[in-house]
Amino acid sequence: MIHTIFLVVYNICRIAISRLFHWGQFDVHWLQRISPLCALKVFRQGKISVGRNCEFAAYCDFEVHGDGVLEIGEGTYFNRFCMISAHEHVTIGKHCMFGPGVKIFDNNHRHLPETGVSSELNTAPIFVGDNSWVCSDVIILKGTQIGKNCVIGAGCIVREDVPDGSVVTIDSGFTIK
Repeated sequence: MIHTIFLVVYNICRIAISRLFHWGQFDVHWLQRISPLCALKVFRQGKISVGRNCEFAAYCDFEVHGDGVLEIGEGTYFNRFCMISAHEHVTIGKHCMFGPGVKIFDNNHRHLPETGVSSELNTAPIFVGDNSWVCSDVIILKGTQIGKNCVIGAGCIVREDVPDGSVVTIDSGFTIK
């Protein structure tokens, strides 16, 4: 009981300080279950918006860079070691579940055969629909649109649109046209 009270007070203080420090960039509802070992970082003009009653487990790392935006709907759960890197726009719907080790990147480094990898980025928005379940160790890449009520199986790399109600697994032979 004391541990729960401590976490509630800790999160309220943490959210209040972040709201003050990132005035207008940090719109996180007061009622959250955010592990003290979870990082929510905003750089430059980035914005984070989190609906009420979300849970972020230990070692999650959510970063918003430049003018990027991260929006997470109410009642969404992120298990341990999830990572989001938003340089443009990442939208997560309401009541979604993310297994351990999920990685979401709305960006990648530019590459030219003549010069190699650059520090410049290519970006495209990512959308995950309401009530979707993204299982452990999934990687969601830039430009991906996942519909409502979808299941993305463990270990998948998703880089194309997924229609509403789809189940995507590595061995299912599921292809998106």
